[in-house]
Amino acid sequence: MKFQVTLAAAFLPLVALAVPTAEAQPAEPVPAEQVPRSLDEVSKRSSIGCKIVNSSSDKVNCRSGPGTSYPVVAYVFPGTTYTFNCYKSGDCYEGNCTWDRVNYSGGVCYVNGYYTSSACSAAALGKC
Repeated sequence: MKFQVTLAAAFLPLVALAVPTAEAQPAEPVPAEQVPRSLDEVSKRSSIGCKIVNSSSDKVNCRSGPGTSYPVVAYVFPGTTYTFNCYKSGDCYEGNCTWDRVNYSGGVCYVNGYYTSSACSAAALGKC
């Protein structure tokens, strides 16, 4: 009889842990695109200097979002190197559908990847 009481007393804490409480809340899932796959992806979000190329014009539009329907908020100039920090997918231009993000004094703007040097590849920049 003493053995049965001791055995029951030994399992009582385990039973208490198995009973869910009303206060427990399920965790919210984290979207996959917000979770870096590796430390390499975290480092890709660093700033990269890229030259503006492929333009016969004296300036290239830098838009408020990743597409030609977004308003032009700044300009970048061919032959000049700017600091880009990530890219977003958007409208395609000349077969390039990535838009590289650059900071400027008024905020951020996006330049189609067609106009940035190969240093600003999607693999090098990482997604915003």
